[in-house]
Amino acid sequence: MGGELADEIIEVTIRTDGRVEMHLQGVEGMACLADTQDLVARLGGEVEAQELTAEAYVETGEEHHDRLWQ
Repeated sequence: MGGELADEIIEVTIRTDGRVEMHLQGVEGMACLADTQDLVARLGGEVEAQELTAEAYVETGEEHHDRLWQ
């Protein structure tokens, strides 16, 4: 049996006033920003506010590796 893949969920809400809210679950570290970059651009590309969840601050092996080489 192989390893299980984590579920990545992007929830997009378009409000009646045209504002768009996006919530991402299932991605640890700052990869969430890269994962949503294309979607943000397609929705207009303008971010008024950004609030990171606790998952964003989880250090992944890749981020640790990047810091070692900088």
